[in-house]
Amino acid sequence: MILTQRASQTVYKDLLESDTIHIEKLKQQVQKNSIIAEFKPFCWKILLGIKSPYRSTRSYVDQANSEIYKRFHTTLTTCRVIQNDTPIAQQFLSMYLLDSHGIKMSLISTKEYESFLSIANFICSFLDNDNEQRLETTAECWLMTCRIYDNFVQLTRRLALLRYHVGKNAQKEFLYEPKLLLHLNTHNIFAFIPENWLKDGFQLIRDDISLLNIWEKFLAGSEYIFVFLTLHILHHCRLKLLNFYSTKEMIQYLTDLKIDDQAACEHIVIASIASWKKQGGSELDFPPMQN
Repeated sequence: MILTQRASQTVYKDLLESDTIHIEKLKQQVQKNSIIAEFKPFCWKILLGIKSPYRSTRSYVDQANSEIYKRFHTTLTTCRVIQNDTPIAQQFLSMYLLDSHGIKMSLISTKEYESFLSIANFICSFLDNDNEQRLETTAECWLMTCRIYDNFVQLTRRLALLRYHVGKNAQKEFLYEPKLLLHLNTHNIFAFIPENWLKDGFQLIRDDISLLNIWEKFLAGSEYIFVFLTLHILHHCRLKLLNFYSTKEMIQYLTDLKIDDQAACEHIVIASIASWKKQGGSELDFPPMQN
């Protein structure tokens, strides 16, 4: 185990310290092994296209990112949309809306962007970001939030495919849980996997480290990992679900679900990744539905 961790650390170090980072090789390594903790922030920025993979242009890109952030922040401060006491997540959202909607941003309700605020708070915690840090770090935190939020918005548009593949894989994954499988099939629960699970990036998993280990597979190109994460969340909740006798109660329970226990979160994520790897980790995108 220790030798495997050291070998993985060496691979990451060689990849990330090279003059030109090979993105595809990096993605393959992330899909194969979790990112070493000390390399996570830098690796995520590379995967999201925020840091340049070329050492020779990295300083230029960092400066350009800072200038973009500074321009948006100054504009919104001048217009008094952002105040000194405005929470950092709200600042990030205002800048995101200005960037994506321009002058129409004032007409947009921020209520529909609650998942953006949630992701922003999570990313700021991940980077240990606050208002006192360097402009470059804060700019990267904002860009990471925007890119990750956009990725999950895109994933939400493929919700029907996720639901289909969860239902399809459940027939095999729950083969030794016939009572649970029958109950879920009877109430057609696979067709009602909550949309907010995807939109929030599955932050119902409340343990940060566990969630990071899932997100990095997604950032490395595998949306299919969420099929197995969904299945293992359902399995974790099996006793509660079996006690419900109406579809409406089950859907409401799943929509409001939060898993706070660290050990439970770790078990769900480890089992999800193991199930994904069991089928070779070869499925990255959702395959088309089959009649």
